[in-house]
Amino acid sequence: MRDPRVMWAYWVACGLTVVGAVAPLVTSAGTHTRFAGVAVPFGVAAVAFAVSALMYQYGRPLAVALYFIAGMAIVYGILAMVAIPIRLAVVGTCPPSPLQCPVGFEPALTDGENSGFDVAIFCGILAVFVGFYGLLVLFRRRSMAARKQMATWPAEAPTKTVAPAQSEPAATSPALSSPSPEQSRSVADAEVAGEPKELPAPVEPLELPPPA
Repeated sequence: MRDPRVMWAYWVACGLTVVGAVAPLVTSAGTHTRFAGVAVPFGVAAVAFAVSALMYQYGRPLAVALYFIAGMAIVYGILAMVAIPIRLAVVGTCPPSPLQCPVGFEPALTDGENSGFDVAIFCGILAVFVGFYGLLVLFRRRSMAARKQMATWPAEAPTKTVAPAQSEPAATSPALSSPSPEQSRSVADAEVAGEPKELPAPVEPLELPPPA
């Protein structure tokens, strides 16, 4: 299922990530910038957002995996940029010219570097939120579609209609209801012929008179 909101959210996040990757180079044009390395992780995040905009309809697991890759790349780039001002604050910076810079110290951030730093941080964080909005819309849309699909099923299972049994005839034919005398006599003879005949009782022996 395609949704223009999801597609445009990912494309906007991709554009913001590209702006964040290019901003340090543009603001420090003609000079050296220490934030140029942010272009690599932000570029990976931009590619992940672009792939999500083209393939988000293939399933939520793919969209979640691409958003995770993009988010981790943006967070890594932001942490890499934040580490530079922290390092300068802890170690220290070079004294202003014409004094010589000691070994191991770095010059302070220029105006161009500060501007590129601010723009890159802002665009990276905004891209993460815009991408999350697209992911949220995708999840809600698929859950609503699943509810509609479940609503199309009937609430109860269809019951089978049993055909009424055929009623027995009210009256039977006279030939079946009352058999003729000849039929009843033949049936009785057949029953008598089938029965076993009884054997005659044995003759009891005569008792002898008592002796005189």
